[in-house]
Amino acid sequence: MKIAAAFMLVLLAVMAGLGSCSKTETVIANFDDAQTAKIGVMTGSTGEAIAQAKFPKAQVKSFDDIMDAVAAIKSGQIDAIVTAFPAALQVTKKNQELGLLPEPLANEDTAIAVMKGNAGLLASLNRIITGLKQDGTLESMQKRWFKPDLTPYEELQITLPTQGTPLKIGVSATREPFSFVDKTGRVTGHDGELARLIGAKLNRPVVFLNMKFMALIPALQSGKVDMIVTGMTATEGRKKFVDFTGPYYANAQVMLVRKAAASAPVAATAADAKAITDLQALDGKRIAVLSGSAGDLAARKHFPNARFQALAASADAALAVKTNKADAFVYDKSVLLNVAEKNPELAIVAQPVDQLEVAAAINKDNQALLARINAVLDSLKKEGELDRLRSKWVDSKYSVTPPLPAIAKPGSQGVLRMGTCATIEPFSFQADGKLTGLDIELGQLLGQRLGKKIEVIDMNFEALIPALQSGKIDFALSNFNVTEERKKLVLFSLPYIQNDISALVRKPASPQPAATTQPGKLVSAADLADKRIGVLLGSAHDTYATRHYPKATILQYKAPADVALAVKTGKVDSALFDAEPLREIMRQDDSFALVGGPLFSFGVGAGFNKSNGALKQQFDRFLAQLKTDGVYGDMVKRWMETGDTRMPAIKNPQTNGSLGIGVSDAGMPFTMVKDNQLVGFDIELAARFAAQLGKEAKFANMEFGSLIAAVATGKVDIIISSIYITGERQKQIDFSVPYYEMGTRVFALKQNVAGYTAPVVAQAAPVSFLTGIANSFNSNIIQEDRYLLIWDGLKTTVTISVFSALFGTLLGGLVCFMRMSKKIALNLPARLYIGILRGMPVLVLLMLIFYVVFASVDISPVLVAIIAFGMNFAAYVSEIFRTGIQGVDRGQSEAGIAMGFTRIQTFLFIVLPQTVQRILPVYKGEFISLVKMTSIVGYIAVQDLTKASDIIRSRTFDAFFPLVMVAVLYFLISWALMQFLEYLERATDPKHKRRKVGKV
Repeated sequence: MKIAAAFMLVLLAVMAGLGSCSKTETVIANFDDAQTAKIGVMTGSTGEAIAQAKFPKAQVKSFDDIMDAVAAIKSGQIDAIVTAFPAALQVTKKNQELGLLPEPLANEDTAIAVMKGNAGLLASLNRIITGLKQDGTLESMQKRWFKPDLTPYEELQITLPTQGTPLKIGVSATREPFSFVDKTGRVTGHDGELARLIGAKLNRPVVFLNMKFMALIPALQSGKVDMIVTGMTATEGRKKFVDFTGPYYANAQVMLVRKAAASAPVAATAADAKAITDLQALDGKRIAVLSGSAGDLAARKHFPNARFQALAASADAALAVKTNKADAFVYDKSVLLNVAEKNPELAIVAQPVDQLEVAAAINKDNQALLARINAVLDSLKKEGELDRLRSKWVDSKYSVTPPLPAIAKPGSQGVLRMGTCATIEPFSFQADGKLTGLDIELGQLLGQRLGKKIEVIDMNFEALIPALQSGKIDFALSNFNVTEERKKLVLFSLPYIQNDISALVRKPASPQPAATTQPGKLVSAADLADKRIGVLLGSAHDTYATRHYPKATILQYKAPADVALAVKTGKVDSALFDAEPLREIMRQDDSFALVGGPLFSFGVGAGFNKSNGALKQQFDRFLAQLKTDGVYGDMVKRWMETGDTRMPAIKNPQTNGSLGIGVSDAGMPFTMVKDNQLVGFDIELAARFAAQLGKEAKFANMEFGSLIAAVATGKVDIIISSIYITGERQKQIDFSVPYYEMGTRVFALKQNVAGYTAPVVAQAAPVSFLTGIANSFNSNIIQEDRYLLIWDGLKTTVTISVFSALFGTLLGGLVCFMRMSKKIALNLPARLYIGILRGMPVLVLLMLIFYVVFASVDISPVLVAIIAFGMNFAAYVSEIFRTGIQGVDRGQSEAGIAMGFTRIQTFLFIVLPQTVQRILPVYKGEFISLVKMTSIVGYIAVQDLTKASDIIRSRTFDAFFPLVMVAVLYFLISWALMQFLEYLERATDPKHKRRKVGKV
């Protein structure tokens, strides 16, 4: 047996080596080359249907997992893989020899699936998804999870309730970056974070059930899960069985091929960038438009040969351009300016596609309202109000959403219903849970001048004109461009803004540095694009770096000192920090230097709990008085300009209780600890405010990332710690009027800034075969403690195998007894049982028991696996038992009875020992088959040895090592169990007993 074990190990090693040997490859440079190729797809996926439809002459092979297909393409068994873009992108990051064809096969919507008839949950999920789109959360998630490099993921820390009915989420957690298992065995990824966000908003705990993709819909239908969140496409076929929410991601099916045949990964090539610097190059390209918009009409008029993609929101269209699903987005320039400002990788083509006017739309039968609105617009234009609105909302390129002015007195002469589409920033959009934008403010002005209360109705853009025609709304302000086609349907007011229709495209590739530049040196903030950047956790720098440097590695630190130390020790290449505290840091350490100019600036304010509006108003009045008295100017001079670190004496009667003040010692000049006392500009400001209130100032010095949570939960009354006033933070707490304007700068070690000599880095030696094996072992077994996944899977596999065999053996004995009975009531059921179970695939049996028999029972999937495999095992061993019993000569039974034995004694002492000895060789083979069959338990969310391998491969994207490792482990399990059965076989062999006695 030792020789057999050694031979097996050698054979597996040879197979792993041969898997990487080159084979004759079909060159696939475009879709035409794939017409007769061998194409891998995921079983039950939309890619499977698309491949079969688009390549009818190709050999389409189905795989349960993306990594099985990757192993096949790397070993030459298939020529291409059709799969979703995020999964394909993840594969290319970890398999450099593979790449993507630049054109997508099809665009599709990724959505959440719920059980048919669960209208309440479906409506709640749609509301949540809409909110996450409007506040930018989904866009931020996509940037953090669908990144083009191997930098660490950044997952939001979401606090979930521990009480209540759990929300059961079905996932197939081998689909990184949608959903996968991290080093702690926790389901994570884009969809893992989305599921936790949903749980938090529904105030329910979340439980993930990880299973094969094909098992998800049956699990949902049988009530085993409440929803499926795992990158599932909402297809017409699936909609027959489950309901889908609105899409949360605009996905695409792409083709993955070997690098020699692949174009660059899905991104703009240099040729593309050059071709789209002028409008003529757009004809024949893929153009995204908003259905029914003026951009849609203008694009179709000027680019008749283009391929158009009609989308519902400007954010979706911009994302399509960024991810190369479209080459351009044609829309109003005022909107595109805002999009380009938030997406530095996009740019607007200088030449406009068309020029149009923006006006209010009114029902054709309402000439009176048209005349009144025109009169107001004419007055606003003469007063300069329209220019003010354009400057405030369009030309300012704001980073913080401008506030809407308060309505002095609501109109008392009735109500005007105003229709708008709140997805068109800066005209009409959602911020802080409220509608805002140029059109919303203009609507308020119209209401005030007309003496009417304005009721804003948010709807899809294409529904606005039908709503006007049917009288559902009185007028519409929604960046309506005046076109001849629309004039046939509605009336238009005087224009309130002149607008260009422009094209948004990907920026051309940056030119290579000139020969005189120093490679690797930092010259400006633009050089941070692919660097390691240090930021303070939870700060505005964190948000800015994540948004503007998607290809950089963002490392978050809890304290400013940690940020500076990270730069000092080379843990990061640069860091972002507030200008004033940074100035103090650089005074103490001259090894740092600034990189480029200021990045951005924000107002700094004090933060309050949203329910404590009275305290906020008191602070605003206090701050105004402080500036009027000249005290504020003196504070700025002492702390900011001269660097004085002495706290003045502040009289405080402390007769009205205490004031809890949250601060974080970010350093001078705002907050620091000196002589065991807090000092700084923020400390003095807080102390003066407490003194005016007559309250004792109780400072709570905490980590910066904890400040907002502290005031939001009432742990402190106010936070004063040089906190930027941002839109995201205003959703959680209220802010005072700004008490200081502060900028952000980039700093790095001087030796890394242009003008200093760079250290010489030795070139890495090529990796040897043994080193590669060691690296694979480290990445697949050691890193992230992945051996624990293997260990847990091994225990599960052994548990299911042993207990299934025991249960199946006992049940098989009972079935054998019934099968051998002469009574039809016992014999017939046994025959049916054996026939049905032996004729049914064990996977079908497993899923039937889990999803049908135990559909309404909360039962462990491991127990279900034991029952299913035991039942299947019993059907086979019952016939083995019957054959063994009937093989014992009948005369021996008669002789036992003649000797005075009962029938039971005759069976136990004469027939059974001979039967065991006869059946053991066949029983051993059936038992080993049982062990191997347990590899399918992943379909019912059991993490066995095979599932552990899938999880590891989905994280490391090593196609072969985990498979070889699991194959060896299965062999060792079988070998160990075989040794036990062989021992049992020897113990029941009379010849072996006689030889043993003879030796004695």
